[in-house]
Amino acid sequence: MTQALIQKASSVDCTLVAKEWLDRLHKASVARNPAAFAELFISAGWLRDLLCFGWDFRTIQGRDNIALYLSETVPNGNTKANRFAKSSISKLTVEISSSLGPPSLFPLPGAPDSMSGVQAVFTFELDNPARTGRGFVRLVQAPGDSDNSGGALHWKALTAFFNIEDLKDHPEPKERSNGVFDGHMVAWPDVRAQMAKSVEEDPTVLIIGAGQGGLMCAARMGRMGIRALLVEKLPRVGDVWRNRYPNLSLHTPAHFCTILYHPWPKTYPKYMAKDMVANFLESYAYENNLVIWLSSTVLNDPQPVYNEETGRWSVHVERTIKTESFEVKSIVTLHPKHVVLATGSGRAHIPKWPGMASFKGTIYHSDNHKSPEKWAGKKAVIVGACNAAGDVAQSFVAPAHLAASVTVVQRSATCVVAASSLDAVFYSEFYPESRPIEDADLLDGSMPLRFLLNMFRDGLTARLKEMDKALLTGLQEHGFRLNYELEPGAGEVGLPGFLHERRGSGSMLDVGFGQSVIEGKVNIKSGIEVDHFESDAIVFQDGTRLEADVVVLATGNKPIIDNATDLFGKDITKKIGDQIWGLDKEGEFMNTYRPTGQRGLWFVAGPFAQGRFFSKHLAIQILAEEHGLKN
Repeated sequence: MTQALIQKASSVDCTLVAKEWLDRLHKASVARNPAAFAELFISAGWLRDLLCFGWDFRTIQGRDNIALYLSETVPNGNTKANRFAKSSISKLTVEISSSLGPPSLFPLPGAPDSMSGVQAVFTFELDNPARTGRGFVRLVQAPGDSDNSGGALHWKALTAFFNIEDLKDHPEPKERSNGVFDGHMVAWPDVRAQMAKSVEEDPTVLIIGAGQGGLMCAARMGRMGIRALLVEKLPRVGDVWRNRYPNLSLHTPAHFCTILYHPWPKTYPKYMAKDMVANFLESYAYENNLVIWLSSTVLNDPQPVYNEETGRWSVHVERTIKTESFEVKSIVTLHPKHVVLATGSGRAHIPKWPGMASFKGTIYHSDNHKSPEKWAGKKAVIVGACNAAGDVAQSFVAPAHLAASVTVVQRSATCVVAASSLDAVFYSEFYPESRPIEDADLLDGSMPLRFLLNMFRDGLTARLKEMDKALLTGLQEHGFRLNYELEPGAGEVGLPGFLHERRGSGSMLDVGFGQSVIEGKVNIKSGIEVDHFESDAIVFQDGTRLEADVVVLATGNKPIIDNATDLFGKDITKKIGDQIWGLDKEGEFMNTYRPTGQRGLWFVAGPFAQGRFFSKHLAIQILAEEHGLKN
């Protein structure tokens, strides 16, 4: 722990420590002095700012950099002010009664067990525009200012998280609506029909894609009074899950994957099957009164065009209306102010090798793996060694449709973590079932992502590897190669690095595949690249042959940016860059839920937790634009 002169935990009044730190923050705010605020951090401290000191997501490391960031001049009505002065943070209050409070001790990474920091939740208000917020700070003891401290220790921030909660004049409702219309003279179906009509005729937001991310954003926007229309190319909500391979399930726990406003029933298992997810999403759309055009497609010819003068898009949609007796297609032109692309990963990535056309067996991508039983008694080969490969391999070795042989071709080393181990280290700590999801999300969000990667590099990855020692040793003994570094020599950032930087590529959360390898049910071919196909086999660069009846390409998907260029044209990258998802230099996700270089264009990506948490931030940004509050 750098700058660690930490006193023993038993002598700390945590609430007093937190209040005194907030008092110093209040004094800095009254003085409109960003440098004084920066002095409340250790020299290498972290500030994470989600729409509090600016209209973007920022993570700043280092006291000097924090001072520079908050000193930047920004518009303030008809004048200008520095970020810190404009926001005028006030009403700072330590939160005592939530599941995260009162202030408490936390173990310091790399410090002796007897040494601890203080963590606290707090609430605050901001001006220009008027907003409410909720934060989380981790304090450690460090030397005070050299000119007047006399070497004394002061509690300073290791990390401080400032998160917007609401626009004060346009808050998200917390209570149920009345549900009685015009003195009980108008029936709900009529109200629902009128609401859908107003959305379809003049949507403020067009959301393309009705997977979990798009659905949660639409639900959040509807709750906050924003007209949002969803367009989904598949016939039913949930088909994006329903149509996948039979043994697909969530690899992360149910509570972490909670759907916004609708927790999973307690009767659902911890790791849910894909059909349970699919059907729940379908009911979610109905229960949240979402307006969705199913079996409908946003056209790329002509491409959507944004009018800078009117602030509206022109978007052409091939809409399909189906009933039991007929199906009608028509081209509808919409003029939303905002377009949200929530289409998930890009198209299947299918490598091309010589001879594939002459292969007499069957080749398909793992996205299309649906009927393993047809390959019972056959020789199955899976190219790829990440989550999808593990799931597909498990489907082939299931007793009900056991293949004659199953071989995984591992082209590059894989970061493997047992799902049970990650649950014990992360999910059980941040997302226990007993913790309200809003509190869990705040705690999760309070951890700057590059700070988190450093923690894994500095010991958490090693801890997980030790927990998984038997699994990992068994995999290696059967030829499966392991890797926990994004770049050689850059440190073992482990699973979070692969998830955040590479959208999970190169990693596997193991839920049974490893044991199948150890038991000899799944063979491993690793370290030798595919050279070409023959009529009945894959031939590798060392000349070895692997006979196959079916080859499943678990080779991942193309980048999300491809979805954007397919729809908006390649020139869109001149405005938004060439990457969606992945971390920027500061450690925030690029182009997701935050402003892009194209006004009125937004992207939604990531797991359930991402959509649940950041849907609020996206809705607030759109509301702020709608009400002219951004400057």
